Order: sequence, then C-alpha cells, then structure tokens
Amino acid sequence: MSKTGQWVFEMQEDAQDCTRAEFVKKHGAYQAVVWDEVQDEMNGESVDPESYWGSFSMEMDDGA
Repeated sequence: MSKTGQWVFEMQEDAQDCTRAEFVKKHGAYQAVVWDEVQDEMNGESVDPESYWGSFSMEMDDGA
C-alpha cells in the first residue's frame, strides 16, 4: 500500500476509536471531515454522493 493510502487508512481507523477532539489533535482540523464521514457511516448515515457533490449534466459534443 502506498504511504498516502496507509495514512488515509490510519485516519479511518483512528476515527473509529477516537473522540473528535482526540482525532483533531492527532491529525489536524482539516482532516476532521474524515472523522465525520466515518462516524456517519458507523451510525448508518451514509451520504448520497449527488447531494454531497451536486449533480452535473453533460452533453456529448460530436464535433460537428
């Protein structure tokens, strides 16, 4: 596994075991979203990707 992948995996594991304050102290405030997402999944509150990122319609351009 890459160093980045291992780092993300470690954060996800910590998010399961730590309080939000402990997690932020170890990983920083910018990574708190990881804790939030893991906790939401653990509580059965999955986020719909379209509501999170928005939906975009794309038109195909045939070049004509």
